[in-house]
Amino acid sequence: MKSIRILIFFPLLVFTLNMNAQRRFNDNYNRLGIQAGITHGSINSDNFDTTPKTSYMAGLTTRASFYKNFLIIYGVNFYEFKTGMTGYESSLLQSPTEIDFNVIGVQLNLFLGTKIFGEYLSIEAGPVLQINSKMTTEDRYKNYFVEDYNLLAEDLEEISKINLNLAANISAGIRDVKFWFQYQYGVNNIFKGLNTKELENKDSRATNLKAHMGFVTAGIVVYL
Repeated sequence: MKSIRILIFFPLLVFTLNMNAQRRFNDNYNRLGIQAGITHGSINSDNFDTTPKTSYMAGLTTRASFYKNFLIIYGVNFYEFKTGMTGYESSLLQSPTEIDFNVIGVQLNLFLGTKIFGEYLSIEAGPVLQINSKMTTEDRYKNYFVEDYNLLAEDLEEISKINLNLAANISAGIRDVKFWFQYQYGVNNIFKGLNTKELENKDSRATNLKAHMGFVTAGIVVYL
């Protein structure tokens, strides 16, 4: 129920922000857009060997000019993020299997940017607030051992639910349609929630686990 409230709240917030922007800025380029993209990346960790995976991102975005060649972009995206790890059906480390871990959630972004070539090319950067689910896998892999740890795949579910990323973005196109390319890096340790005494008791090496999200996204936005 809490996740449903979040999914409803953020789109309404974006629409409200867009209406306020229309009132505050005199420039006629204050637009609400629908965007979608493909993501590719992984959770980068010194504790686990992860494999980059491809997934998706889609949502609402606004673009507003506010002073000369400067602009502001804010919006909300629903996303799925995947990463792979090696797993074994037993602790004997036989017959390795790649386990896909899955995270879904909502991202709220606020970017400041500058126009390089009129409305046709610009660069933007800023923070991304991320609210995400647990890091889950298919039921058949939940009891698989992860790499050479005495840990099961289901032991890695409780990652941090609220995270902060930094993003850099390039937008190119015409006024009504733009293509964009973005890189995001997780500032905080998304594995912080895994650092518990319970996990350490299962495997003494499972201490101070650290990981940061890192992925690129390429997509298209259509302004209404």
